[in-house]
Amino acid sequence: MKNVIKLIKADESMVKKLTGLSSEVFSQEASIWLPEGAEDANIQPPGYDSEDMMAYMITHLDVFGIYQGNNLIGGVVITAPISTYARIDRIFIDHNLQGKGYGKKAIQLIEKAYPNVKRWQLETSARQTNNRYFYESVGYECVWETEELMFEKNLSDCKNRNDHIMQKQDQDYTRAELISINAQEVKLTDANIRSLHISNAAMQQTKLQNVNLSDSIVADATVQNATFWFADLSGSVFRTSDMSGVALENCNISGMTIDGISVEELMKVYEKGNRNGAS
Repeated sequence: MKNVIKLIKADESMVKKLTGLSSEVFSQEASIWLPEGAEDANIQPPGYDSEDMMAYMITHLDVFGIYQGNNLIGGVVITAPISTYARIDRIFIDHNLQGKGYGKKAIQLIEKAYPNVKRWQLETSARQTNNRYFYESVGYECVWETEELMFEKNLSDCKNRNDHIMQKQDQDYTRAELISINAQEVKLTDANIRSLHISNAAMQQTKLQNVNLSDSIVADATVQNATFWFADLSGSVFRTSDMSGVALENCNISGMTIDGISVEELMKVYEKGNRNGAS
């Protein structure tokens, strides 16, 4: 049947095709909904046209290709940090096939793939008026609205197979103080933890994804063998730190200095030396 689709868990072999389709779809969305020169992270998500970003998401998140037969017609990126909670980070369908019911079928397949999830969330731009109608048509409710819309869907009939896990939801822990606690493998999502103060704590193998750490202080800390993907570290200062073996790959280093010396100027001198040495 023409409208039959399936989800296939993405792997490294799908990076190029998924990135190409993502780039086409979100670029088309921008041409429809974005005024010239405007930016909107919901219409053009970070790294929507980057193979590096797609590789990162396939490695660290749940990415599925949406297929009609053997043809890739879309993709979806899911963050599922907690057994009963998940969010659709981005979903895209080939523009030529939009409005034909594939999006609705994809949402149904996504929910079926996560039978324990009771609470789904996603965000979309308020500019994309068609998205509001679409998500409401598949059971989502708009729970807050600014320049973006937050949608939520609660599936009360889900059976939680992880009843042994303690879960706290919609709690207010303002100014709570926790001392000498064992919180191994704790998962925290959809949370406001501004002004969080953590000290004298073992946090090896911690994952920080889609978090805002602006104006934070990391001091007297061991962060060996850490990996930063698509992190905005602009304006950050590293003082009296051991950065031996640190590697920068495919990074924007404009304005970066080491002890007051411009890294860009250092690179120019290095490249000039290489050219002279080769001649």
